[in-house]
Amino acid sequence: MTALSLVRRRAARSPVRDGVTLVTVNFNSRPQLEVLLSAVRRYTARPLEIVVVDNASRDGSRQFLSSVSGVRPLMLPVNIGHGPALDLGVLRAATSMVVVLDVDAFPVSDEWLPAVIDPLTDGAAIAGAHFHRGYIHPCFAALRRADFLDYRLSFVAVGRCPSPEEPATGLFLDVGESLSHILSLVYGTNGIHKIGPTSTRGPGMIGTVFGGVVYHNFYSTHGTGADSRAGAEAWQAAVDEYVGVTEGPPDGLQR
Repeated sequence: MTALSLVRRRAARSPVRDGVTLVTVNFNSRPQLEVLLSAVRRYTARPLEIVVVDNASRDGSRQFLSSVSGVRPLMLPVNIGHGPALDLGVLRAATSMVVVLDVDAFPVSDEWLPAVIDPLTDGAAIAGAHFHRGYIHPCFAALRRADFLDYRLSFVAVGRCPSPEEPATGLFLDVGESLSHILSLVYGTNGIHKIGPTSTRGPGMIGTVFGGVVYHNFYSTHGTGADSRAGAEAWQAAVDEYVGVTEGPPDGLQR
C-alpha cells in the first residue's frame, strides 16, 4: 500500500465539519505564493482554511510558510509532483468543501469564492475554470471532499503529454482532467459548472481571468525562453493591477 493510500484511508475516518479549505501546491515559487496568499486575504470575506503543500522548495518558501499565521503548511521532503501533491492537500482538508488554486493564480474579486462554492450548494459536483476540452482546470476549482473520497478521485495526470520531441503514444489526460470526467459520469453533464475566460493578456492564454473573479498565469513558474519571459511579464502586470504592493507577510489569513 502506498503512502498516499494510507493518507486516503485515514482521511475517510477523520471528522469533517462544514466549511471551505483552500489547497495550493508550491515548488520554488515564493513570489507567486506570497501574492496568492495576499490576494486571498484581500478578497475573501468568509472563513477559509488554507493548506499549502510545499514540494521540497529551496527558494525560501519553507521559511516564509513557517512565519505566516493562518496557513497550514505541509512540507514534503521530496517533490512528488503537482497532481499527487494536490491529492495530499485535499485529503488533509477537514472541511466539507475544498477549493484548489494554482500557485500562480489569485483572486481578483470579492466574488471569487461564491463563484465556485455556490454552484456546489446548488447541486454541481465540481465548479471552476474552463478553457478547453470538457473538464475543470485545477488552476481554479472546487469540489466536495466527500466526492473526492467516495469515488477515489485524483488530480494525477494520466499518460504522457505529447510534445514536438515526443509525439503522443496513447491516452493523455491532464492534471485534474480524469477527475472531471468521473464526476460527469456520476452526476451527468449538469454536475460540471464551467467558469470561462472573461479576459486574457496574451500572447495566447498566458494571462487569463476566469469569470471576472480569478486570474491564472501560464508559464510564470515554468517554461523556457519566450514563453517564460512573457509569462513573468504578464504575471507582474496582473499583480500590479489587482493586488498592488504587499506589505510584509500576509498574516491573519484565517478569519
